[in-house]
Amino acid sequence: MEDKSIEIKKDITNIFNKVSAVFDGSGPRYFTYFGERLVEFADVKEGERVLDVASGKGASLFSAAEEVGKSGVVTGIDIAEGMVNEIDLEMQRRGIKNVHAMVMDAEKLEFANETFQHILCGFGVFFLPNYKVAFHEFMRVLKNGGRFSFTTFLRKKDEKFMWLNELFDKYLPVFEDELDEYQSEDIPEFDTEEGLYKILNQAGFKNIRVISEEKVFIYKDEQEWWDKLWTHGAISTLEKIPKDMLEDFKSEVFEKLREMKEAGGIPHTKSVLYAFGEKL
Repeated sequence: MEDKSIEIKKDITNIFNKVSAVFDGSGPRYFTYFGERLVEFADVKEGERVLDVASGKGASLFSAAEEVGKSGVVTGIDIAEGMVNEIDLEMQRRGIKNVHAMVMDAEKLEFANETFQHILCGFGVFFLPNYKVAFHEFMRVLKNGGRFSFTTFLRKKDEKFMWLNELFDKYLPVFEDELDEYQSEDIPEFDTEEGLYKILNQAGFKNIRVISEEKVFIYKDEQEWWDKLWTHGAISTLEKIPKDMLEDFKSEVFEKLREMKEAGGIPHTKSVLYAFGEKL
């Protein structure tokens, strides 16, 4: 299991280092939208200390920095150095002084006990190979009364895009078999409300709350939708498509997108869960 965890972490690090410069930088910026919403729901206050796990390019981090003000501090961590470098560049551009970013494994937090009032994690918990270890660490570094708030994607998918899974099955006939290599008998349900309640309860969190949200994002055309696909974690699947088949895959994708296109562009619904738990 240890060797598998190391391998998974290396894969995740490589993926997000590769996309760090372009992450959420084109098309509808839905990671930024949901990151700001997470901070809003988490009710971060002035003067607080906040830890943002799997910060990416700072979708939640910079929003939290505005809320805590000059008397507070936000620390962002990410396993991918490329993402941390992007945060540093944005900090310099904005002239922000109350944010720190560093490369760190969420399962091995380098902070003292009871350091933070808030821990945030936008779309990162399902990447953790040992999430129970990470959640134990979150509990350790939270102050009493502190809150852990995070987002995941709801299992409900945009029905208009079910064809995409069919195309992946067509061009990646062994994809599911490869996915099975990373699965265990105890697969956490990060994509259901019931699953999140169970996970947080087992980790010892109290006053658990889960909120769902659906938001429609509009892509101006097929190319923008396609380009966006290469700026986040989906690249790990796309790169498994044989190079001599990629153009055929792209052609079929474009054909489906043209069928969906409306006067204002191509609508794509994202269904998200916000989960909250307190340390008491």
